[in-house]
Amino acid sequence: MAHVRNQVSPEVAKQLVDLAAEMRRLVFGGEGVPEWGTKFSEIESEALGVGQELSRLMMEQAVAGQVTQVPAESLKVAEETAGVIGTEPAVLETPAGEVGWRQPKARLSKARGC
Repeated sequence: MAHVRNQVSPEVAKQLVDLAAEMRRLVFGGEGVPEWGTKFSEIESEALGVGQELSRLMMEQAVAGQVTQVPAESLKVAEETAGVIGTEPAVLETPAGEVGWRQPKARLSKARGC
């Protein structure tokens, strides 16, 4: 089954080349070259594991960072602005694994009639 490479900016592509070399050294030791005779399936498994964990961490850090940047317009309900009163846990299952973060929790200052 053929896969099309994901398109990334040239800047990201260059950083990924450098990151891949660094990860090979960490995973395989020395110069980052697996021992002669290592099956491709083993190399593939290691690479996919590192890639999935990198993806999971990138998603987790991205959503965690959003909590610190809640725009005021997102807190407007009708003519009132809700106030952030803390955070609550949020978890999503992704193809790369479970991603968890603390999501903003807000409350309106006036009691809303039903």
